[in-house]
Amino acid sequence: MSGLIELPQHLLSSGVFLTLKICTKIIFFKLEKECWHEIEQGDIAAYSATYIFYYKKMHNYGRKFTDNTALIEDAIQTVFITLWNNRENLATIHSPRSYLFYSFRNYIFKEKKKLQKTFFQPEELEFGIDNFIVDKETHAVLSHRLKIALTSLTSRQREAVYLRFYEALSYEETAEVMKSTVKSTYKLVARSLLKLKEVFPKKNSR
Repeated sequence: MSGLIELPQHLLSSGVFLTLKICTKIIFFKLEKECWHEIEQGDIAAYSATYIFYYKKMHNYGRKFTDNTALIEDAIQTVFITLWNNRENLATIHSPRSYLFYSFRNYIFKEKKKLQKTFFQPEELEFGIDNFIVDKETHAVLSHRLKIALTSLTSRQREAVYLRFYEALSYEETAEVMKSTVKSTYKLVARSLLKLKEVFPKKNSR
């Protein structure tokens, strides 16, 4: 995979990629209203910029569930191809971010179930801590200490913390992605933070 959406050839005309760099920089601020509306209207630049902006985010999220990079790539491609094909219905989607993460997560779960030929519930998938710290400027020692603390959380608690604080989703969006209620998500995050506070190694501990 090249990392760029495999759009039909007729969508790649008109020099659309010349605008992608600028669009990507402002996508976070435009996505909730303007950009989502532009995609609905068939704006290829807005659609492609959305893909570029979310590609790494979704790939990192997928790595928490599986090391199968082919599956992750397929999930991303499927989500965005479906998004484009159904773009006329985007006005009914309340939160673009939660929609994308939810669709991606759901695809991963379904395909892993097929591959493993098991009948587990979605929450039984392990949400790993590998590469949990993605900020290159994060101090290595602090990153190591946090990873140790994260092992004290359940898989579902780690996912909630990741979505809420690493991806900056609201509690409502996090609940939607995880197929939970907002009230339950508040409790889940609160308990996770309390647990992290209890077990996070002291500054001088090894």
